[in-house]
Amino acid sequence: MRSPNRPGAHRALFVVSKLLAVFTLVAGMLTSVPMQAQASTSQFRGVNWADQRDNFVNGVLYVSGLSASDTYASAATVADQVVGQMYAMTGANTVRMPINEPTVASYWNTYTGAIDKALSKGKVILAYWAYTGGKPQNSSAFTQMWDRVVGKYGGNPNAYFEVINEPAGYDIGSLNNMYNDWLNRYPSVPRGRVILDGGGLAQNVAGVGGDRRLDNTLLAVHDYSFFAGYESENEWANHIGGYIGGYADRTIATEWGGPMGPGSKNGVHYDPIDYNIPSGSFFADYTRGVSSKLRSLGMGSVYWPGLRDGDWYSLTTRTGAGADIKLSLVNASGLARLRYAWGLGDAGGTYVRIVNAATGLYADGAGRTSSGGNAAQWGDSASRAEQQWVIENYGNSVRIKNRATGLYLDGAGRTANGAAVAQYAASTATSQQWLVTTDANYVRVKNRATGKYIDGMGSTGNGADLGQYADSTSKNQRWRIIAATG
Repeated sequence: MRSPNRPGAHRALFVVSKLLAVFTLVAGMLTSVPMQAQASTSQFRGVNWADQRDNFVNGVLYVSGLSASDTYASAATVADQVVGQMYAMTGANTVRMPINEPTVASYWNTYTGAIDKALSKGKVILAYWAYTGGKPQNSSAFTQMWDRVVGKYGGNPNAYFEVINEPAGYDIGSLNNMYNDWLNRYPSVPRGRVILDGGGLAQNVAGVGGDRRLDNTLLAVHDYSFFAGYESENEWANHIGGYIGGYADRTIATEWGGPMGPGSKNGVHYDPIDYNIPSGSFFADYTRGVSSKLRSLGMGSVYWPGLRDGDWYSLTTRTGAGADIKLSLVNASGLARLRYAWGLGDAGGTYVRIVNAATGLYADGAGRTSSGGNAAQWGDSASRAEQQWVIENYGNSVRIKNRATGLYLDGAGRTANGAAVAQYAASTATSQQWLVTTDANYVRVKNRATGKYIDGMGSTGNGADLGQYADSTSKNQRWRIIAATG
């Protein structure tokens, strides 16, 4: 599952599967769950290669760059270009490729050209997609498909088999029985090369991991920003952590991803997002929170998607065809967060600037180093340390600290409209805790104690107080959080 702009039928499946996930999660909680351990899946640094139509296709799958006219040789050429460039660009060593019954039945002699070339470069996860309903429509055809796939690649140490993607059509007992049947049918396949999605939309990892019949297999978890509505990095980290439970040592996030280019959701346009900074935007909170959790657990992950033509989540875009395919990186900060999830690189920038949508002025410490001094607004000065802030996660809220003064923005108990935002030394008071919510390409920042929003107050002069005001639709309450480097 990927883009939130999905066909209506799949949105309906999502609603049903969420209900199933509740029941299956309860069932999973009744099993014996080990303490969360450091993972041994960090060797999977992956990207998904997907069909432009998404992989829920009732017919042959054509991953982006392939078509019905390809041959084994031309498919190998495409894979050489796509996989080779994705690996060189990202540092990945794993590609996840979709299969289904029609693809294996009628396109196999071509598709294996791409698979074989990808296997020569690193790990390949062959993942089965049921086109609807979260389960195969015909169990016999499903078995015949896997017989052919395992028959060809069962002995290849770089080939991994994800038995079914997002098995939302099963209750947890039936799902585990199907998994057990699969393992018994292919006993020669090492369990360490078999990946079993958690129940629902690969959410209930514990429900699968707790079944001792399935021991020593790998597990898969998925998480997307449209699975919940959090506006906090910590909440998103806890969200995927809750899906994983005590099974991090066996689990790979075979899908997670966020917008890389500009695009729209629910009729709202979003500009490209800088994931290097804690901007407070919905998508940034998700991407930063999930990537931080995967890194802290030492888990491997497979980004959705490395390449899917036309998808605003796609990490790369494609031009050309065949041997002339060229991939371009869409969002360098998105790649930085993916690599961070893999345990590579650092967390990105430290300091941000906060600019008002109405006045164009920046939140500024104004050199006021005494507790109780008001925060101000000032014209654009990128090198001015008083305009540089550190946003710290604090539960489901944040604290905002000035680089120059060392003080935190504080509501100071001022509940009257128009009251100034203060600065105070660090404390655990709710007056220093702010809730950041996304407003299209802007954010709004609300104090937990006063209930008031940070407001530009229409002030256009340097040094004007940074205000607080009751909830309104005014642009004075809309802010952009940008990297301190501009």
